[in-house]
Amino acid sequence: MAVSKKSFIYTVGAVLIIVLIFQMNYYFRIDSKLTERDIKNSINGGGGENKDLVGEEIEPTIFVSLAAYRDVFCSDTINYIFNHANRPEKIFIGIIDQGSELLEEDPNQDPSLPNSYCYRGLKVAPELIQSNVRRIALTVAQSKGPTLARYYATTLYNNETYFMQVDSHLRFIKGWDSLIINDLWLTKSYAPIGENGIPRTVLTHYPMAYNIEDSGLPVVDQTGVPRLCKGEFNSRGIITFNSFILKATNKPAECPYIAAGFFFTSGEAIKLVPFDPHLSNLFEGEEILYSVRMYSAGFRFFAPTLNVCYHYYSRPKSPKFWEDNKQYYLDMQKSVERLKYILRWPLEKTPDLSEPQFDEIDKYTIHNTTILSEYYQRWKIDVENKKVHWHQFCDQQPPQE
Repeated sequence: MAVSKKSFIYTVGAVLIIVLIFQMNYYFRIDSKLTERDIKNSINGGGGENKDLVGEEIEPTIFVSLAAYRDVFCSDTINYIFNHANRPEKIFIGIIDQGSELLEEDPNQDPSLPNSYCYRGLKVAPELIQSNVRRIALTVAQSKGPTLARYYATTLYNNETYFMQVDSHLRFIKGWDSLIINDLWLTKSYAPIGENGIPRTVLTHYPMAYNIEDSGLPVVDQTGVPRLCKGEFNSRGIITFNSFILKATNKPAECPYIAAGFFFTSGEAIKLVPFDPHLSNLFEGEEILYSVRMYSAGFRFFAPTLNVCYHYYSRPKSPKFWEDNKQYYLDMQKSVERLKYILRWPLEKTPDLSEPQFDEIDKYTIHNTTILSEYYQRWKIDVENKKVHWHQFCDQQPPQE
């Protein structure tokens, strides 16, 4: 039977509509996870370099160091880590849960879980929490600041392939685990190759902010990515950092420093540069010390190519560890002495290495003064005059003198 031209056009049109609906359902369905390649391509707008994920042949286990101090947002962070990962079963979280003894019991909470903000409001399968979350609980009296807490977190590390350190008030985009692994492997030509063929590099920055008044993530804008490029000496003579939001790059862009609240590297880093357990109540100074120790061990630092997570800054209503800790200032001053000794910064007096703040100093100090000088010269840090000439690293013009 002959088919009219009009009927043929209608038939072809109907088939095309069905195909289009099928494709839309595949790419935009909410309850299904996009493939790793789909995620990368969608962020790159379907174009650009390095769309194929790399490093997929390596077992993608990730250890997440998460130190929390009486933080009501801790469980929210854990939810995002697991629920937005492509492979949540490969994520292992080490929680240093500080101050939970002050929290009143919640009759609605699962009695099998610890009474803690890190476990209240969890929306993760109980079996995953049981198998993939490790916890050390510290009382307020035992808590001695974030640097020491992060040391304790590394004691929960169990030879995972990758290591990520985060603050306890972050939110992650979907597929963050595949994306950040991919970015790390894109730095392979920029640094020495270590264990499992993974480059000795660190992805890090101060993430963009999210608004706690809004549910979910902010509108994802991947055109700009923060780069940790600015350093300045503060009134205590310690270098503190700041970041600039710069145009996103196809490959990770090198930067001078590591942010304590978010970095991603190989698990080998914990073995080569073990965290120092003698830095009680150190807060400002934690980042520059770890940055220089990692650089001295051959690691190099990069801003990621995209925003994989967002940070809640200031938290004005949240308790702060220094407010609860009467030893804070005394301990902090002693830890700063240790920091300055390790970094070869000028000290007010000749240190007595028999004092407690110098325990195991030979194990954690930097012995290679040549590479230490190289770091300061490369990133234009003038230790003697307490000046950092940072502008070129942030794509900024220096001030006119």
